[in-house]
Amino acid sequence: MKKNISINLQGIIFQIEEDGYEQLSRYLASIRTYFSNYEGHEEIVADIEARVAEIFSARVSASKQVITQEDVQYLITRMGNVTDFEVEEPQEETAHAHATAGAGAGAAEEGTASGAYDHTSAGPKKLYRDMNHKVIAGVSSGIGNYLRIDPLWIRLCFVLLVLLGVFSAGVSAATGMIIYVILWIAMPETNLLPETKVRKLFRDPDDKKLAGVASGIAKYFGVDATVVRLLFLVSIFLGGFGIFAYIVLWIAMPEAVTLTERMQMQGDPVTLAGIERTLKENLNMRDSNGEESTLAKLLLLPIRLVSQVVNWIGRALGPVLAFLISLIRVTAGILLLIISIGLTVALFSAFFVSLGIITEPENFTFGNFPASAVFGGFPRLGLVAGFFVGLIPLLLLMVLAVSLLIKRTFMRPIVGWSMFGVWLVALFTLIATSVMFGTNFKRSGEVVTSRTIPVGDVRTLTLDAYDTGMSFDRIYMEVQESSGADVELVQRVEAKGRTEEEAQQNARMITYRAVLRDSTLRFDDSYEFKPGAVFRDQELSLTLKLPKDKPLRLTNSFYHLLPGSALEGDYSRAKVLRNTWQVNGNRLQCLTCAADTLDAETDASMGGFTTDMGEGESVLLNESDYSSNSQAFDFRDFKRITVSGPYHVQLRQGDSYAVVVRAKEQDLKRMELDMSGDELEISSDQKVFRLFSEQDPVLIQITAPDIHTIELNGAIKADLGTIKGENLRLNLSGAIQSVANLNVRNLRVDAAGATASTFFGKAERFELDATGACVIRADKLEASYVDADVTGASVAEVYASNTLRADASGTSHIVYRGNPKDKVIDSSGPSTVKSR
Repeated sequence: MKKNISINLQGIIFQIEEDGYEQLSRYLASIRTYFSNYEGHEEIVADIEARVAEIFSARVSASKQVITQEDVQYLITRMGNVTDFEVEEPQEETAHAHATAGAGAGAAEEGTASGAYDHTSAGPKKLYRDMNHKVIAGVSSGIGNYLRIDPLWIRLCFVLLVLLGVFSAGVSAATGMIIYVILWIAMPETNLLPETKVRKLFRDPDDKKLAGVASGIAKYFGVDATVVRLLFLVSIFLGGFGIFAYIVLWIAMPEAVTLTERMQMQGDPVTLAGIERTLKENLNMRDSNGEESTLAKLLLLPIRLVSQVVNWIGRALGPVLAFLISLIRVTAGILLLIISIGLTVALFSAFFVSLGIITEPENFTFGNFPASAVFGGFPRLGLVAGFFVGLIPLLLLMVLAVSLLIKRTFMRPIVGWSMFGVWLVALFTLIATSVMFGTNFKRSGEVVTSRTIPVGDVRTLTLDAYDTGMSFDRIYMEVQESSGADVELVQRVEAKGRTEEEAQQNARMITYRAVLRDSTLRFDDSYEFKPGAVFRDQELSLTLKLPKDKPLRLTNSFYHLLPGSALEGDYSRAKVLRNTWQVNGNRLQCLTCAADTLDAETDASMGGFTTDMGEGESVLLNESDYSSNSQAFDFRDFKRITVSGPYHVQLRQGDSYAVVVRAKEQDLKRMELDMSGDELEISSDQKVFRLFSEQDPVLIQITAPDIHTIELNGAIKADLGTIKGENLRLNLSGAIQSVANLNVRNLRVDAAGATASTFFGKAERFELDATGACVIRADKLEASYVDADVTGASVAEVYASNTLRADASGTSHIVYRGNPKDKVIDSSGPSTVKSR
């Protein structure tokens, strides 16, 4: 039986055996005596006691709650003794080496009795799990101690390995976790690893000019603080980036307040010898001159003035800023809590519906499709894994919200890392089951049905569409001339499945309605799923065979079902709806448009600009969203247009030339407009990134009779209107959004970057070269000859009526419409070329 004594070290209560207490008392008394001659010795001793409390805390556990004499001896071995460095300065390194060896021998002697290991003894260095600084199992901290680097970098390597693997089909993710588990099993644990010289990033309060950020960075990287300050000063003139970076670092970097933090900032081990050495260095911070150079004083004068101003503002506005910060904190916490709770309720609802625990509510969809169809056939294990993949981030979001409200974090690191581990396992499971589920889309199958709708007694047939409330956007309609007196509707449904037979069965699991009532033939604008059907990438193509001489009227709803190439001529939507049509070949021909004179000619002046692209087609903003300030430029006889910069462009064909820019005065001054030969060039002189500036949209309105080349570079939104002519070339580079109604003989489009363009109308020859992550929607641009070369991660939709040359590489996809008789198709890797 041994007598235990309660001690208080920096507010932490420990139970210690009597013999250990006596040894600890002598040890701390020697420390107080040695450092009593230093200025601020009370603070020094308090820091040392805090370090002792930290080491003791790591030595106790649920099964061991008393500090023993062996623990005190371990402390002395780890921290060192004052007798180890009470020697003259020239002999300090030699004496320290002998003292370390002596302490190591003593520790080995005691460690033999207690079963501990001596890590300072001679021999090959061994790899252990560091239980004093562990987060999960001490693997990363042990490797960091072995390599003498901050364990943070090792942990980041494991996390990055796992996260990178998640985005590469989960192989590397599993490898990262397996490596960690193997190391966990293979590496023995220990509490006796020595301290290492690992630097940590702090703000330096001793050598600060403003907040100590530059000095702290300089000490972390071992460079002169003046160099870092000059870099911040220079970066201020780079659009204000330096100020932003300094403020962020000011908030993120803690200040080195205690002596322990100052030592960690310089990479010194927290031992008595390290503390004593740091104190001596702090007494000799200046050189023999002790003065800064005149150049340094001049360069640092603005920083010191800013420091004084910031300090004065801080004292004056401190209470107001504190209130605003508290208000923002509470508001953010409440908003995050409401959002996280709402998303959690939605996640639980979707989870229970997907499992069939509760009945699916009416119009409960996942994306545009019924949830029951999307989740049908998905493995339940994958649904559970997906539930946890969504739930864990929401729980962490709730914890963050509550932490903001109560101003403290109540989640232990081990809980957070455990949840992260569960999330990774769930994510890996979800990916694996998704890959298995992907086999349901392995093969394609097609089902073709036909039905006849009698319309012989109808004088004028009205074609209408019914809004089903669905938005699958997977219906494609074509018109053809029929020699019979009735309407024939051919339905071609394509679907996916494990086998072709299963794909055909999935194609039969959708229904589509076309109903004749009096003289109106009404088509659903979407198909519907039968009860028990599952989503398998169903697509419906309709071929509407109309009697040759039957007069037709089109409603607004049916007009939106037709592709732009289905109508002959270039008419506005209003003109299409109020006139009578009939089928001619595979297009609709207007019977009464020649006598319709209600449409006015487009005003050549810029005030008369209209959008004839159809509803929802323009990529520009509303007229009122642009500045009322405008300036006209006198440019004429240009046939090529080049625009570079973050602009909105509105182009129209007319009988005259006009160039008008609508923008604020300061934006107009930053624009450069020039003519070079027959080319109109518009660009911006803003070459430097402005961090805190916001630019209102600038609208460039251009009218010209004949344009054969248009080049757009940068972040441009362009409404090119209706363009007619022989040849047209479009060069699109950057984040371009454009739309155009074209009626040209030869069309050449070169697209690169993140271009998203929509073309409709007709062309005799269409050549497309798309690179990068382009999206080209030209399935409503009917062309006799199409040559599409698509690379990267681009997607192109085209319409070829006679000849198709399609080449897809990288991860690109080409979808073509029409029935080209001459086809040459080439695809490599995961790229595809398929018919719609």
